[in-house]
Amino acid sequence: MKFLILTLIFLTGCSITGNATLEGPFTVTKVVDGDTLDLSNGDRVRFSGINTPETGECYYQEAKDFLSSLVLNKQVFLEKDRSDEGKYGRKLRYIHINDQIANDILVKEGYAKVYDKYKADTKRYPELKKLEAIAIKNNLGVWSCEKQDCLFVSSKNSEKYHTPNCKYAKKIKQENKICHKTTPDKEFSGC
Repeated sequence: MKFLILTLIFLTGCSITGNATLEGPFTVTKVVDGDTLDLSNGDRVRFSGINTPETGECYYQEAKDFLSSLVLNKQVFLEKDRSDEGKYGRKLRYIHINDQIANDILVKEGYAKVYDKYKADTKRYPELKKLEAIAIKNNLGVWSCEKQDCLFVSSKNSEKYHTPNCKYAKKIKQENKICHKTTPDKEFSGC
């Protein structure tokens, strides 16, 4: 019955999320990693606006396992972002499941960070940043990794803040590097 109602909502052009137009429903057939899914229609979808750890990085497996428990073999709806596809040809979407947005859940629970590099293409960027602040404050998930000495780094010669694994942070000379163990007062960028 729930499937029928959701299908009717979709077919009539209405939305269960206000102004957003949703695609679906689709069944998640595979969780590739913490921010990428394969769907029953053959599409590979990348979560828009967020980034989870890569293979071998702290919290990779936890993020992938959590996402699997959340969406694998379940029906989801997709919401387009400002950009349709990412650089590897994957669709960029917000994933709706059970009247929630999985992107939000991953960030709030600390399984993902907001992808600041693409904030101009992320229509839900402000909401995601608020949720990320909760995860940082509570030292959740990726924000609790023992490998990280700093939550953010900056240079004495710059106003920009970066995550420690960012390619720009790695270019900062050691004598200029400043370690921040809490959220910076200013917005960080570049990673």
